[in-house]
Amino acid sequence: MLINSAMSFAATNQVKIDTSVVKTSIPTKAQEEAVFKEVNMDFAKKVEGKEIGLWDRFVKWILEALFGDADYESKQRAMSIFFWVIALAGITVVIWLLTRTRFTSFLKGNTKNAAFNFSDVDEDISGIDFNERVNKAFLDQDYRLAVRWLYLKQLYVLNEKKLISYQPFKTNIDYSHELSKSSLLSTFKAISRVYDYVWYGKYSITLSEYQSFENEFMQFEKSIGV
Repeated sequence: MLINSAMSFAATNQVKIDTSVVKTSIPTKAQEEAVFKEVNMDFAKKVEGKEIGLWDRFVKWILEALFGDADYESKQRAMSIFFWVIALAGITVVIWLLTRTRFTSFLKGNTKNAAFNFSDVDEDISGIDFNERVNKAFLDQDYRLAVRWLYLKQLYVLNEKKLISYQPFKTNIDYSHELSKSSLLSTFKAISRVYDYVWYGKYSITLSEYQSFENEFMQFEKSIGV
């Protein structure tokens, strides 16, 4: 009887091993989207209790418009690159605009000392008798000043011929761009170098040198059709 009871107890308390296979189910992207569409996702629009701002909504809209169904991390990386490109393009445009304004002269110092700049000429150049100014400087033996009036005269003539748009703060680089498709470009650069050498180099020039420079200006003036 005791033996039978022991055998019955052992049979009742026998350890059973679970041999069933556990499978891990990973939902597809479509299944995830279907589930999230059904759930009230209003909480996702809040950050620390505050509604997402206009800028964040704009960024989200840009991400969806540009990158569609790409995963969030890919969108963020692409968006970061996108904004860097926009920022660099903006900086480039700003620098380009500044190089074409008075600001570059400000960076270099007084506009009166900026190369090729005529900001110190307060008169309307259409009312200047250039030949008289050149002759006076020549008679005073101020050949540097005579060359300056010769150069400004060429700018005036180019402006009258609608080949450039004269502005006191513009430089020879600006005018060269405006003449880029003209046959006058190379000779204009040549007289600009003369002016740069004589006026801003502050070199004393002899009468013979002045006469040589004057001849270059006269040849340029003839090529314009004056």
